[in-house]
Amino acid sequence: MISNDQKLTISLIENMDELKLKIFLFHNLESVDPHLYKLLFTMVDKSKLPARIRNCFINDIGFEVFHYDLILRNDKYFLYIPNFGKKSLKLVKEYLNEYGLKLNTDLKDIKYEALKSLSLINLKHDYLFVEKRGFVK
Repeated sequence: MISNDQKLTISLIENMDELKLKIFLFHNLESVDPHLYKLLFTMVDKSKLPARIRNCFINDIGFEVFHYDLILRNDKYFLYIPNFGKKSLKLVKEYLNEYGLKLNTDLKDIKYEALKSLSLINLKHDYLFVEKRGFVK
């Protein structure tokens, strides 16, 4: 049986927008699911990307860019960034693929994983939005 507090938390998470969910997960996920926390909140390793891409990220997204910030975006988002072309997009996709992540991840999938990690729904840890499983760098 699910308690009223759990129902309230589920409802709050389901109604969060991208930024509120990011803040909530950043502060609450590490202790309950360090693997998922590491997947989402590892800062983009800018040394693995060319300076052009790093500068585009700084100008468009901000100085601190987490994997969470990238996976929620789609190809069109990046192609609208000035000086960010198809080659840059390919490099970002390859970078995310190293972690088993991909662009255009649905926010609902991340919410679902958060609910599982917070033990608000009882399912095994098998992340929907991660293509290949394994050790997170």
